[in-house]
Amino acid sequence: MATETIFISKQASGTGLFLSDNEGDSGDNTITTAVSPGDTVVWELVSGGGIDEIVNIYAKTGSQDIFSSDPTKQSDGSFKGIVSNSATGNESYNIAYKINGTEYVDDPELEIQPNP
Repeated sequence: MATETIFISKQASGTGLFLSDNEGDSGDNTITTAVSPGDTVVWELVSGGGIDEIVNIYAKTGSQDIFSSDPTKQSDGSFKGIVSNSATGNESYNIAYKINGTEYVDDPELEIQPNP
């Protein structure tokens, strides 16, 4: 079971998210990070990336919830969730975050890979 890390910063223009992951993927909210059942997913802010804080990470309405429990905020401000052993398919999820005290929401995806 691996740890997949998603790095969060602000797009160069506007208030949308720019995301990159330890798999080499990067882009706006259309990025899809591949995870496997049992994996740990960590969301971290990029230092100097223009985002003040991650407020919450949660399943998008109408999307399955692939986490064994909701991702939780860690003492360093990152969020961590564990992919359920029964998870399949894709999950669109919301990242609520603050820029200069104003809250925004963006919605990337996680794609569940079958266990080898």
